[in-house]
Amino acid sequence: MKRLFFIVIILFAIISYASAQKYIFLFIGDGMGQADIDLYEAYLAEKDGKSGFVQSNISKIPLLSMCSTVCKDRRITDSGAAGSAIACGQKFNVGEISYSESGNQPKSIAKIAKEKGLKVGIISTAPMNHATPAAFYANQQTRKNYYQIGLQLPESNFDFFGGGGLLKQTGNKKEEKDLMTLYQEAGYLTFTSTKAISSLKNHNTKVIFTNETLERDASMPYKIDREDSPNSSLAEIVATAITHLDNPKGFFMMVEGGKIDYAAHDNDAATMIGEMEDFDNAVAEAYNFYLQHKNETLIIITADHETGGVSLGIADNGYESDFGILIKQKMSMSKFATIIKKLTKNEESVSMKDYSDMASKYFIGIDMNFSSDELSLLNEAFADANIKNNRAKSEVKSKYNGNNPMAYAYCQIMNRRASVGFSTNSHTCAKVPVYAIGTTAPIYDNTEIFNVIKTFIEK
Repeated sequence: MKRLFFIVIILFAIISYASAQKYIFLFIGDGMGQADIDLYEAYLAEKDGKSGFVQSNISKIPLLSMCSTVCKDRRITDSGAAGSAIACGQKFNVGEISYSESGNQPKSIAKIAKEKGLKVGIISTAPMNHATPAAFYANQQTRKNYYQIGLQLPESNFDFFGGGGLLKQTGNKKEEKDLMTLYQEAGYLTFTSTKAISSLKNHNTKVIFTNETLERDASMPYKIDREDSPNSSLAEIVATAITHLDNPKGFFMMVEGGKIDYAAHDNDAATMIGEMEDFDNAVAEAYNFYLQHKNETLIIITADHETGGVSLGIADNGYESDFGILIKQKMSMSKFATIIKKLTKNEESVSMKDYSDMASKYFIGIDMNFSSDELSLLNEAFADANIKNNRAKSEVKSKYNGNNPMAYAYCQIMNRRASVGFSTNSHTCAKVPVYAIGTTAPIYDNTEIFNVIKTFIEK
């Protein structure tokens, strides 16, 4: 009889443990390779006057494996195919959003979670109908169908959307019904204040949070640029979502650090580090939640792909580095380029001194005693910025990845002094890290994340 009693107790404990698997956080650092995490941790160390690395919140989570991001039709993926692979557990072509030509559209892990009774939140610093968040609620042949993707958002019936705004909010020709109006008609409450959401008495309502300040592309401003206007951090949005979504049945939350990728495309190391910090602080919110619900919570942190081919160290500097110097950069390169455009709009000619004064006031934050190599870089950019021939202008645009040549050159000086290198302005096919807690299953391909989460939900 005593033996039977212990067996019953053990079985009850197993059943209780299994039924307790109910909180899932999936963090996707868009464009975030392992080198980005290493750079951020080296930056934290130098910022504190230490050598080596300071552990981030990300690396408090055990590193399970490095996983492949290859897509269906090529080795180097985009966010559409990669986000869809994570969301649906199968491969897609570049540009597709969880789309099948067969007509039988795949179901994302977020939709499965919703069907299982979990609340669902989708958060990104990029627009809500951008590729990665879209992969979890939409099915579209191309990621460029922003309005059509937006139309599918309320069909998901997900409980929380937050972060950036909407691309093509009234359609390509601005003749369609405003998407936000459609969301309100579908029963969503819309907010620009996280405090207002947290103070809701009824957390069973569906909400959409849009950051109060947005860039022209409907994304949230970079962290490095947020101090001058009303903004929320990614961590604040995640904390708000946790409060709103928490319930006895649990929740699934996808959180994207969408603009790590933007900064890496620009080869802007200081801005990229700021986005890593914003992402890392959001991870801390999930980790603190995990500490209170250890047997109930799954956290997975990964990337859709690597962007920029980031290196910690460059040939010109040998074994020297000063990653902490990046804290002196005053704003993102893209914001500095906007300031240059504004200040030089009505000027017939702009001198090198004019650019130097602008860089000193708005951007560079370090001494202006440039080396011969740095002066060569600036002189080349100055010549390119003053090209008048249309064909040559097109070549310059390609050379600087569409960025202002002078802003790009000053940014490269910051990178070089820090000893941060970039091999490309585009994506690479480098494997990306998978950090996880709540599972020990190794993940060697991005499609496997779907099954790990599905198994967790079905326990």
